[in-house]
Amino acid sequence: MATALPLARHVAFETADLDEARERVGRVFCPHRLRPGAALHTRQHVARVGALALSYIAYGAEVDIDPGRLESFFLIHLVQSGACEMRNGAETVAGSPAMGAVTTATRPLRMRWDAACAHLVLKIERLALERHLADLLGAPVARPIEFRAALPVGEGPGAGFRRVVEFVSSELDAEDGSLLRSPLGVARIEQMLLTGLLTAQPHSYAAALAAQASPAAPRHVVKAQDYIREHPDRPITVGELAAVAGVGARTLYEGFRRFRGTTPMAFLKATRLERAHAELKAAPCDAGVTEIALRWGFVHLGRFAQDYRRRYGELPSETLRR
Repeated sequence: MATALPLARHVAFETADLDEARERVGRVFCPHRLRPGAALHTRQHVARVGALALSYIAYGAEVDIDPGRLESFFLIHLVQSGACEMRNGAETVAGSPAMGAVTTATRPLRMRWDAACAHLVLKIERLALERHLADLLGAPVARPIEFRAALPVGEGPGAGFRRVVEFVSSELDAEDGSLLRSPLGVARIEQMLLTGLLTAQPHSYAAALAAQASPAAPRHVVKAQDYIREHPDRPITVGELAAVAGVGARTLYEGFRRFRGTTPMAFLKATRLERAHAELKAAPCDAGVTEIALRWGFVHLGRFAQDYRRRYGELPSETLRR
Protein backbone atom coordinates (compact mmCIF):
# COMPACT_ATOMS: atom_id res chain seq x y z
CA MET A 1 0.00 0.00 0.00
CA ALA A 2 2.84 2.36 0.86
CA THR A 3 4.25 2.10 -2.67
CA ALA A 4 1.05 3.69 -4.05
CA LEU A 5 1.42 6.80 -1.88
CA PRO A 6 2.97 10.04 -3.17
CA LEU A 7 6.74 10.35 -2.61
CA ALA A 8 6.95 6.68 -1.66
CA ARG A 9 10.71 6.70 -2.31
CA HIS A 10 11.17 9.50 0.24
CA VAL A 11 9.78 8.13 3.50
CA ALA A 12 10.93 10.34 6.39
CA PHE A 13 9.33 8.45 9.27
CA GLU A 14 6.34 6.44 10.44
CA THR A 15 5.35 6.42 14.12
CA ALA A 16 2.53 5.98 16.63
CA ASP A 17 4.30 8.24 19.15
CA LEU A 18 2.77 11.71 19.54
CA ASP A 19 5.96 13.46 20.67
CA GLU A 20 8.01 11.95 17.87
CA ALA A 21 5.39 12.93 15.29
CA ARG A 22 5.30 16.52 16.57
CA GLU A 23 9.08 16.79 16.63
CA ARG A 24 9.73 15.17 13.23
CA VAL A 25 7.03 17.16 11.38
CA GLY A 26 8.31 20.30 13.15
CA ARG A 27 11.76 19.75 11.66
CA VAL A 28 10.35 20.12 8.16
CA PHE A 29 7.96 22.96 8.96
CA CYS A 30 8.08 24.66 12.37
CA PRO A 31 7.32 23.97 16.06
CA HIS A 32 3.58 23.53 16.55
CA ARG A 33 0.87 22.23 18.87
CA LEU A 34 -0.55 18.84 17.88
CA ARG A 35 -3.59 17.44 19.68
CA PRO A 36 -4.96 14.07 18.50
CA GLY A 37 -8.51 12.92 19.23
CA ALA A 38 -7.41 9.26 19.32
CA ALA A 39 -4.29 7.14 19.00
CA LEU A 40 -2.50 8.32 15.89
CA HIS A 41 -0.29 6.62 13.32
CA THR A 42 1.70 9.35 11.58
CA ARG A 43 3.46 8.98 8.26
CA GLN A 44 5.51 11.64 6.47
CA HIS A 45 7.38 11.48 3.17
CA VAL A 46 9.65 14.45 2.32
CA ALA A 47 11.66 15.52 -0.72
CA ARG A 48 13.38 18.86 -1.37
CA VAL A 49 13.54 20.82 -4.61
CA GLY A 50 15.83 23.84 -4.24
CA ALA A 51 14.14 26.31 -1.88
CA LEU A 52 11.01 24.12 -1.83
CA ALA A 53 10.02 20.98 0.04
CA LEU A 54 7.24 18.58 -0.88
CA SER A 55 5.67 16.38 1.82
CA TYR A 56 3.02 13.72 2.07
CA ILE A 57 1.50 13.66 5.58
CA ALA A 58 -1.20 11.53 7.21
CA TYR A 59 -1.91 11.24 10.95
CA GLY A 60 -4.38 8.34 10.95
CA ALA A 61 -6.54 10.08 13.58
CA GLU A 62 -8.46 13.31 13.98
CA VAL A 63 -5.95 16.02 14.94
CA ASP A 64 -5.89 19.72 15.80
CA ILE A 65 -2.75 21.44 14.48
CA ASP A 66 -1.75 24.94 15.57
CA PRO A 67 1.56 26.28 14.19
CA GLY A 68 0.61 29.96 14.58
CA ARG A 69 2.24 32.33 12.08
CA LEU A 70 4.55 30.53 9.71
CA GLU A 71 6.54 33.76 9.10
CA SER A 72 9.33 32.40 6.88
CA PHE A 73 7.44 30.15 4.46
CA PHE A 74 4.17 29.54 2.60
CA LEU A 75 2.30 26.23 2.45
CA ILE A 76 0.16 24.89 -0.39
CA HIS A 77 -2.11 22.07 0.78
CA LEU A 78 -3.47 19.53 -1.71
CA VAL A 79 -5.86 17.23 0.14
CA GLN A 80 -5.38 13.64 -1.03
CA SER A 81 -8.18 12.06 1.01
CA GLY A 82 -10.58 12.83 3.84
CA ALA A 83 -11.56 16.33 4.89
CA CYS A 84 -10.21 19.15 7.04
CA GLU A 85 -10.83 22.71 8.15
CA MET A 86 -8.01 25.23 7.73
CA ARG A 87 -8.20 28.72 9.19
CA ASN A 88 -5.59 31.22 7.97
CA GLY A 89 -6.15 34.66 9.45
CA ALA A 90 -9.79 35.59 8.89
CA GLU A 91 -10.33 33.01 6.11
CA THR A 92 -11.57 29.46 6.66
CA VAL A 93 -11.27 26.73 4.03
CA ALA A 94 -13.17 23.44 4.06
CA GLY A 95 -10.44 21.26 2.60
CA SER A 96 -11.22 18.29 0.37
CA PRO A 97 -9.72 16.60 -2.70
CA ALA A 98 -11.47 19.33 -4.73
CA MET A 99 -10.45 22.24 -2.48
CA GLY A 100 -6.91 22.92 -1.36
CA ALA A 101 -5.49 25.92 0.44
CA VAL A 102 -2.63 28.40 0.32
CA THR A 103 -1.54 29.55 3.77
CA THR A 104 -0.03 33.03 3.94
CA ALA A 105 3.17 33.30 5.98
CA THR A 106 2.15 36.39 7.95
CA ARG A 107 -1.27 35.12 9.10
CA PRO A 108 -1.91 32.66 11.96
CA LEU A 109 -2.80 29.14 10.88
CA ARG A 110 -4.93 26.52 12.64
CA MET A 111 -6.15 23.23 11.19
CA ARG A 112 -8.36 20.28 12.07
CA TRP A 113 -7.94 17.09 10.03
CA ASP A 114 -10.28 14.14 10.19
CA ALA A 115 -8.92 10.62 10.67
CA ALA A 116 -8.91 9.84 6.93
CA CYS A 117 -7.20 13.09 5.97
CA ALA A 118 -3.89 13.05 4.08
CA HIS A 119 -2.16 16.04 2.47
CA LEU A 120 0.43 16.65 -0.20
CA VAL A 121 2.02 19.85 1.12
CA LEU A 122 4.34 22.13 -0.84
CA LYS A 123 6.52 24.36 1.35
CA ILE A 124 7.92 27.49 -0.33
CA GLU A 125 10.47 29.66 1.43
CA ARG A 126 9.11 33.18 1.75
CA LEU A 127 12.36 34.84 0.70
CA ALA A 128 12.55 32.72 -2.47
CA LEU A 129 8.97 33.60 -3.47
CA GLU A 130 9.47 37.32 -2.75
CA ARG A 131 12.69 37.38 -4.78
CA HIS A 132 10.96 35.64 -7.67
CA LEU A 133 8.05 38.10 -7.54
CA ALA A 134 10.51 41.01 -7.44
CA ASP A 135 12.19 39.63 -10.58
CA LEU A 136 8.82 39.39 -12.35
CA LEU A 137 7.81 42.91 -11.28
CA GLY A 138 11.21 44.48 -11.84
CA ALA A 139 10.88 46.06 -8.39
CA PRO A 140 11.44 45.16 -4.73
CA VAL A 141 8.55 43.55 -2.87
CA ALA A 142 7.72 46.23 -0.29
CA ARG A 143 4.83 44.49 1.50
CA PRO A 144 4.22 40.85 2.46
CA ILE A 145 2.52 38.69 -0.18
CA GLU A 146 -0.98 37.78 0.97
CA PHE A 147 -2.81 34.97 -0.84
CA ARG A 148 -6.47 34.08 -0.98
CA ALA A 149 -6.68 30.97 1.21
CA ALA A 150 -9.09 28.81 -0.83
CA LEU A 151 -7.46 26.98 -3.75
CA PRO A 152 -10.03 25.20 -5.97
CA VAL A 153 -8.18 22.38 -7.71
CA GLY A 154 -11.02 20.73 -9.63
CA GLU A 155 -10.81 23.07 -12.63
CA GLY A 156 -9.22 26.28 -13.87
CA PRO A 157 -5.79 27.60 -12.85
CA GLY A 158 -5.87 25.73 -9.54
CA ALA A 159 -6.25 22.43 -11.36
CA GLY A 160 -3.29 23.32 -13.56
CA PHE A 161 -1.15 24.09 -10.53
CA ARG A 162 -2.21 20.82 -8.88
CA ARG A 163 -1.09 18.92 -12.00
CA VAL A 164 2.31 20.64 -11.87
CA VAL A 165 2.79 19.65 -8.21
CA GLU A 166 1.72 16.08 -8.96
CA PHE A 167 4.13 15.98 -11.91
CA VAL A 168 6.97 17.05 -9.60
CA SER A 169 5.91 14.38 -7.10
CA SER A 170 6.03 11.70 -9.79
CA GLU A 171 9.45 12.92 -11.00
CA LEU A 172 10.78 12.71 -7.46
CA ASP A 173 9.68 9.07 -7.36
CA ALA A 174 11.11 8.20 -10.79
CA GLU A 175 13.87 5.58 -10.75
CA ASP A 176 15.42 6.54 -14.08
CA GLY A 177 16.52 9.86 -15.62
CA SER A 178 14.38 12.29 -13.68
CA LEU A 179 14.56 15.99 -14.54
CA LEU A 180 15.35 16.59 -10.90
CA ARG A 181 18.67 14.76 -11.06
CA SER A 182 20.40 17.79 -12.57
CA PRO A 183 20.87 21.25 -10.95
CA LEU A 184 19.47 22.88 -14.09
CA GLY A 185 16.38 20.67 -13.92
CA VAL A 186 15.87 21.55 -10.25
CA ALA A 187 16.17 25.27 -11.02
CA ARG A 188 13.64 25.02 -13.88
CA ILE A 189 11.12 23.09 -11.80
CA GLU A 190 11.54 25.51 -8.90
CA GLN A 191 10.89 28.50 -11.18
CA MET A 192 7.87 26.75 -12.70
CA LEU A 193 6.31 26.16 -9.27
CA LEU A 194 6.96 29.72 -8.08
CA THR A 195 5.55 31.27 -11.25
CA GLY A 196 2.65 28.82 -11.24
CA LEU A 197 1.59 29.79 -7.73
CA LEU A 198 1.83 33.53 -8.45
CA THR A 199 -0.26 33.20 -11.61
CA ALA A 200 -2.77 30.57 -10.47
CA GLN A 201 -3.77 31.95 -7.07
CA PRO A 202 -5.14 35.48 -6.35
CA HIS A 203 -2.84 37.53 -4.10
CA SER A 204 -2.03 41.08 -3.08
CA TYR A 205 0.34 41.67 -6.02
CA ALA A 206 -1.85 40.07 -8.71
CA ALA A 207 -2.94 43.39 -10.25
CA ALA A 208 0.64 44.69 -10.39
CA LEU A 209 1.79 41.41 -11.94
CA ALA A 210 -0.96 41.60 -14.56
CA ALA A 211 -0.05 45.20 -15.36
CA GLN A 212 3.61 44.22 -15.70
CA ALA A 213 2.64 41.51 -18.19
CA SER A 214 0.69 43.93 -20.40
CA PRO A 215 1.85 47.49 -21.10
CA ALA A 216 5.34 48.56 -20.05
CA ALA A 217 5.59 50.81 -17.02
CA PRO A 218 5.34 54.50 -18.03
CA ARG A 219 8.49 56.56 -18.31
CA HIS A 220 7.82 58.57 -15.14
CA VAL A 221 7.64 55.38 -13.04
CA VAL A 222 10.88 54.06 -14.55
CA LYS A 223 12.66 57.40 -14.00
CA ALA A 224 11.62 57.56 -10.35
CA GLN A 225 12.53 53.90 -9.84
CA ASP A 226 15.98 54.39 -11.39
CA TYR A 227 16.59 57.50 -9.28
CA ILE A 228 15.76 55.56 -6.10
CA ARG A 229 18.11 52.74 -7.07
CA GLU A 230 20.93 55.18 -7.79
CA HIS A 231 20.51 57.25 -4.60
CA PRO A 232 18.95 55.07 -1.87
CA ASP A 233 21.24 56.61 0.76
CA ARG A 234 19.89 60.13 0.16
CA PRO A 235 16.97 61.67 2.13
CA ILE A 236 14.60 61.43 -0.85
CA THR A 237 11.11 62.95 -0.64
CA VAL A 238 7.99 62.39 -2.72
CA GLY A 239 8.30 65.92 -4.06
CA GLU A 240 11.86 65.25 -5.21
CA LEU A 241 10.79 62.03 -6.95
CA ALA A 242 7.88 63.77 -8.66
CA ALA A 243 10.22 66.52 -9.90
CA VAL A 244 12.71 63.95 -11.24
CA ALA A 245 9.88 62.05 -12.96
CA GLY A 246 8.33 65.24 -14.37
CA VAL A 247 4.81 64.54 -13.09
CA GLY A 248 2.67 65.42 -10.10
CA ALA A 249 2.80 63.39 -6.90
CA ARG A 250 -0.67 61.91 -7.49
CA THR A 251 0.28 60.68 -10.96
CA LEU A 252 3.47 59.19 -9.56
CA TYR A 253 1.58 57.38 -6.80
CA GLU A 254 -0.95 55.97 -9.26
CA GLY A 255 1.80 54.76 -11.60
CA PHE A 256 3.62 52.95 -8.81
CA ARG A 257 0.38 51.46 -7.49
CA ARG A 258 -0.65 50.11 -10.88
CA PHE A 259 2.69 48.97 -12.28
CA ARG A 260 4.68 48.12 -9.14
CA GLY A 261 1.98 47.21 -6.64
CA THR A 262 3.39 49.64 -4.07
CA THR A 263 4.03 53.34 -3.36
CA PRO A 264 7.16 55.36 -4.22
CA MET A 265 8.22 55.61 -0.57
CA ALA A 266 7.58 51.91 0.08
CA PHE A 267 9.72 51.17 -2.99
CA LEU A 268 12.46 53.35 -1.49
CA LYS A 269 12.22 51.56 1.86
CA ALA A 270 12.36 48.13 0.19
CA THR A 271 15.41 49.20 -1.83
CA ARG A 272 17.16 50.40 1.33
CA LEU A 273 16.36 47.13 3.09
CA GLU A 274 17.90 45.23 0.18
CA ARG A 275 21.09 47.32 0.39
CA ALA A 276 21.29 46.89 4.16
CA HIS A 277 20.74 43.13 3.79
CA ALA A 278 23.50 42.86 1.19
CA GLU A 279 25.93 44.84 3.37
CA LEU A 280 25.12 42.79 6.48
CA LYS A 281 25.78 39.56 4.57
CA ALA A 282 29.17 40.84 3.35
CA ALA A 283 30.32 42.65 6.50
CA PRO A 284 32.81 41.19 9.01
CA CYS A 285 31.20 39.87 12.18
CA ASP A 286 32.59 42.76 14.26
CA ALA A 287 30.73 45.35 12.14
CA GLY A 288 27.89 47.26 13.76
CA VAL A 289 24.23 46.83 12.82
CA THR A 290 23.49 50.39 13.94
CA GLU A 291 26.12 51.87 11.63
CA ILE A 292 24.81 49.94 8.64
CA ALA A 293 21.17 50.79 9.41
CA LEU A 294 21.93 54.50 9.71
CA ARG A 295 23.93 54.46 6.48
CA TRP A 296 20.79 53.32 4.64
CA GLY A 297 18.47 55.83 6.25
CA PHE A 298 16.97 53.76 9.08
CA VAL A 299 17.02 56.03 12.12
CA HIS A 300 14.43 54.07 14.14
CA LEU A 301 16.46 50.94 14.90
CA GLY A 302 13.63 48.99 16.52
CA ARG A 303 11.40 49.53 13.49
CA PHE A 304 14.31 48.65 11.19
CA ALA A 305 14.81 45.33 13.00
CA GLN A 306 11.08 44.60 12.82
CA ASP A 307 10.83 45.40 9.09
CA TYR A 308 14.03 43.48 8.39
CA ARG A 309 12.78 40.37 10.20
CA ARG A 310 9.43 40.53 8.40
CA ARG A 311 11.27 40.73 5.06
CA TYR A 312 14.14 38.27 5.62
CA GLY A 313 12.89 36.00 8.41
CA GLU A 314 15.68 36.88 10.86
CA LEU A 315 17.07 39.83 12.78
CA PRO A 316 19.86 41.99 11.27
CA SER A 317 22.25 40.78 13.99
CA GLU A 318 21.55 37.17 13.00
CA THR A 319 22.41 37.90 9.35
CA LEU A 320 25.63 39.57 10.50
CA ARG A 321 26.62 36.58 12.64
CA ARG A 322 26.02 34.14 9.80
